[in-house]
Amino acid sequence: MATTAGSFCPSCGYKLKPDSRYCSSCGRTVAPASRFRWRIHPWMLVPAALLAVLLVALPGLLYVSAGLPSTSNLSTARLPLSTRIYDRTGTILLAEIHQGSERRHIVRLNAVAPAMRQATVAVEDRTFYQHGGLNLLRTGQAGLEDLIHLRFNQGGSTITQQLVKNIYLSGDRSILRKLDEAILAVEIEHQYSKAQILEAYLNRVFYGNRSYGVEAAAQTYFGKPASQLSLAEASFLAGLPQAPTELDPFTNPSGAKQRQRVVLDAMVKAHDISAAQAKALYAQKLALQKPSNADDVKAPGFVHWIAAQLEKTYGQELLENGGLTVVTSLDWNLQSIAERQVREKVMALQGQHVTDGALVAVDPKTGAVLAMAGSAGADVPGGEYNMAVTPRQPGSAFKMFTYTAAIESGKFTMGSWVLDAPLRVQMPDGSSYTPQNYDGSYHGWQPLPHALGNSFNIPAVKVELGTGIDHVVDVARRMGVETLTQPTSAYQPSLTLGGYEVPLIDMAAGASTLAAQGTYRHPQGILKIVAHDGGTLYRYDPGSGKVALSPQVSFIMADMLSNDNNRALEFGRNSDLVIPGHHVAAKTGTTNDFRDNLTVGFTPNLAVAVWVGNADHTPMQHVSGIVGAAPIFHGFMTEALSGQPDSWYAVPDGLHAVNMNGYVAYLLPGTEQVAQSQQPPQQVCEEDCGGGAGGNGGHHKKHGG
Repeated sequence: MATTAGSFCPSCGYKLKPDSRYCSSCGRTVAPASRFRWRIHPWMLVPAALLAVLLVALPGLLYVSAGLPSTSNLSTARLPLSTRIYDRTGTILLAEIHQGSERRHIVRLNAVAPAMRQATVAVEDRTFYQHGGLNLLRTGQAGLEDLIHLRFNQGGSTITQQLVKNIYLSGDRSILRKLDEAILAVEIEHQYSKAQILEAYLNRVFYGNRSYGVEAAAQTYFGKPASQLSLAEASFLAGLPQAPTELDPFTNPSGAKQRQRVVLDAMVKAHDISAAQAKALYAQKLALQKPSNADDVKAPGFVHWIAAQLEKTYGQELLENGGLTVVTSLDWNLQSIAERQVREKVMALQGQHVTDGALVAVDPKTGAVLAMAGSAGADVPGGEYNMAVTPRQPGSAFKMFTYTAAIESGKFTMGSWVLDAPLRVQMPDGSSYTPQNYDGSYHGWQPLPHALGNSFNIPAVKVELGTGIDHVVDVARRMGVETLTQPTSAYQPSLTLGGYEVPLIDMAAGASTLAAQGTYRHPQGILKIVAHDGGTLYRYDPGSGKVALSPQVSFIMADMLSNDNNRALEFGRNSDLVIPGHHVAAKTGTTNDFRDNLTVGFTPNLAVAVWVGNADHTPMQHVSGIVGAAPIFHGFMTEALSGQPDSWYAVPDGLHAVNMNGYVAYLLPGTEQVAQSQQPPQQVCEEDCGGGAGGNGGHHKKHGG
């Protein structure tokens, strides 16, 4: 039995000729019309009755009373309003999303690879070719879910409803708006073929990176037209519209890949591919094209970070179509300094296989992110990644948390001494852990400030174990490290040497907590969001923050990290950690294999974290924190603090200043006995106590840790 007049291909939606057994668009054999007859079951009568009321009685009434827009302009209806992102002054435009910078190429449906059509329908609306605009079962399930969880999610929308929502309706999530959407979806289905609806959808949907429509997406990510997309590429692209900024393949490749698995599973359920094919397609490695930088986006790493937050909070629709005005925390002067310093210093180290760097600067008093250089430039290897928010090993910069925990615990004091000598730690599994110092030497008894300042590894492990790894993890979390999510028992002694990955922005948050005398404020990038009608959607209130540490503990850490004498033995005097005319606390970090190095530091008004390395994890050639990241830190701080008066902390109440073997130590109440019990043997101290306050430095060794 052949097709009847007015039939459409169930695969691609192409209108078929009467009595045709094959689709001239996609070539598929067309099943007899009898196969598409509805079978009426008793349980379908109630939904059918409700549907009849919805589709027959209400449309006419609501069209008259509500004045719904005409659906006669499917191909020319309005485009999204532009969202503008500004610096903290509201005068410097950082990016415009997406008007004027979007990539949009309209193509006919037959110019889209059949695999792309199949993948999109499978994951977005599997019954697209069978329903008349609404999927009542799916909508009912979504509505029930909304009622149970007291939210309005719109998870049951068909492709037709999504198209209606994007073209004709506002972004509010009311019941009446949802009803308008249903009415218009049915009207669209009456006026246009499935092929026309799918074509309009594929030409309008947003795939991220300023790419609207499947043709722009294919060019952006794979450098080819949509007609040439392979099945693996199509299944990858079809998953992006769910959250195009959050699933950006250039910054979140693992998230985009996991979404591809969801698409492939949907295609298996739709009988488009087999389970074996899905497994093979998921295993294929896709060659993404390097993103274009043709637009004039300022501070691209920061802008992308902001856009991802907007999408997560307000949804893709409002970000794309809402015409928002976003005033960020970015200080354009500091951002310019950061970008220049990172690029210049990284370029100077190219001969030692250094290709990238990043910097984050935070205002400790508010948590505002003042600068974020995510890379050394779009043209460097890995320049498309935002290394300011990408977890990497921080090396010895993590000791900032270890020593803070040690002081807070009262088990160690600023007046304590630690023996730097060979150490073997017996592990629970029977193995042993033997830490080594960066310079391969042992340095005898060291006062705690010198052990920290010179970044000796063995004393740091002893302090960590004496304090308790669980307490170190707790303090790091309180100070802003959000990646330590395992149970505390899972962390090994290598934690204090930076053995676990931490994003640079979390390191900046930790420094900011110390700078704010123990008050933690989550790094904040958005100050104000204004809707297109002028209403304020959001305004940042820094509030009082969260007390993470006492001012006394914070002051002791600031004092130890700012004293150049404490690091003279390894780094020499007046290294790049010293900013002339200003008190500045600083700590370097270098991984054992030279894959990452950091410098983290602060003043009362500015906290900064710098990373240098290679995005692909290849090692640098003997570039430590004092050689790689410290020059960027020095250059940025020097310019940022230029013309500003020096400022530092007054000694908070409750601390006792005590002379301990040649240097002044600030002690927490009740820890005097601990300090006295952790002194070096007298005969050792008479000969050499590790350099005392004066140290044995005086020359710039440029070692580091």
